[in-house]
Amino acid sequence: MADDGVSYPPLDPGLIPEPASSMPPGVSDMGARGTTVRYAREDHTHASKARKERKAVSSGAAASFLMTWVYPTPFGAGVVPIPVGIAEATGTTDSINVQVEGTPTNTQCVFRISRFSQTNVALLGLTILSLVAPGSINVACIALEP
Repeated sequence: MADDGVSYPPLDPGLIPEPASSMPPGVSDMGARGTTVRYAREDHTHASKARKERKAVSSGAAASFLMTWVYPTPFGAGVVPIPVGIAEATGTTDSINVQVEGTPTNTQCVFRISRFSQTNVALLGLTILSLVAPGSINVACIALEP
């Protein structure tokens, strides 16, 4: 209270909000106004609805192979996330396809990675596929809670 010479009535303890006792909800796609008066501690966090990781994988001599990605933090039980894999192939002209294989779970998903070496014949406008050269690529893995 300010020291302004004015007498203030005692503060009603029932008017002071209690601190939250549980973790705040995860970030949602649509915001909503809460109904319970609580205050949050300044160092609180919200759970992410996304999992992300960059994985280095080696194709060896295989043109197509499977990669299992275990999420850094599992989603809640019963949640079937939406996974996406993006190949990062610097300094190569190979075409790389990354697709989800099977049904993802709340703990992991499987990606099929197919690598195709290309030789372009500009005169005829053809793409000739040849054997792939062994090498490693990075796959940016992202899974979102629906």
